[in-house]
Amino acid sequence: MSSHCQVPTKKRAGIRRIPTQERSRKRVEAILDAAAGVFSEIGFEAATTEAIAERAKTSIGSLYQFFPNKLVLFEAVAARFIERSRIVVDEIMTGDGEASWADLLDAAIDRFGALRDDVDFRAVLVNFQLYGVYAHVDRAFHEHAIDRVATLVRRYAPQVSSAQRKLVATLTVETLSALLLHSMREEPAFAKKVLEETKTLLSRYLAPYFGGAR
Repeated sequence: MSSHCQVPTKKRAGIRRIPTQERSRKRVEAILDAAAGVFSEIGFEAATTEAIAERAKTSIGSLYQFFPNKLVLFEAVAARFIERSRIVVDEIMTGDGEASWADLLDAAIDRFGALRDDVDFRAVLVNFQLYGVYAHVDRAFHEHAIDRVATLVRRYAPQVSSAQRKLVATLTVETLSALLLHSMREEPAFAKKVLEETKTLLSRYLAPYFGGAR
């Protein structure tokens, strides 16, 4: 997976002008990279658009061509991370069709655990008081993830009813999300243990539904 998720051509997160040329897209990505770094290091309140423009090696005027203020910049950083998370989900769910459900679960936890060092995520985590700014995007991502997991439940446990599939998928996604978020706030060694225990917890929850299914 690429370490960057490019700004989509459709309007996103309050961006003022949609970059259409490659040079403009690269400039926007550089601004978002710089913003994520500043937000993660000193926090949203202390961050300034001047500092972000300086780190991005662009003018403040260029920054304002795309982002009217730093709140919109933060929203765009959060949206970029969530889009990256969506890509991870889709890659896992459309991967090797021969993989067992347990392998897919382990892969999902490992992939999301690896996002610990993602600068966009660090910016979001450090400034979690701003969750309301991007909550609608996050909720849409959760619904997408739940739908994808429900499809897997149908594949591995066709006997489970539609309503039960939705419930199982919801509990799986929300439990994983909460424990991943918790692990990111811990020291790396303890975080690793949390993720291993998360694998055990969810494996035992899902086993009665999937049984010996691969």
